[in-house]
Amino acid sequence: MKEVWGAGQQQVRNIWTNVAVYHLNLWMHTLVELRSWNCPHGRLCDRRQSPWDDPQRRPSHADRRKALQRQIMQHELSTLAAVQPLPRKFLQLTKRLIALAV
Repeated sequence: MKEVWGAGQQQVRNIWTNVAVYHLNLWMHTLVELRSWNCPHGRLCDRRQSPWDDPQRRPSHADRRKALQRQIMQHELSTLAAVQPLPRKFLQLTKRLIALAV
């Protein structure tokens, strides 16, 4: 029988797997916070899609996680573009998709 324990409500079959997944969740949370510790507010918060939100509000963990996701995706796209030139339309579409995904 599956047990549901801890952060994120992960479902695994073994108590030791639950412990491992819980520790992985804590480490991932810590690494995201650590990576964004000295980042400026403007790089972490992109509130253009939600004009009702207070732009001066401090960044949440979700904002920090999304900023990291954006940076990773942009890095991957620029790495691909450096290896082989990509069409401009493809780059524009990919950037719009990244903005929607993150």
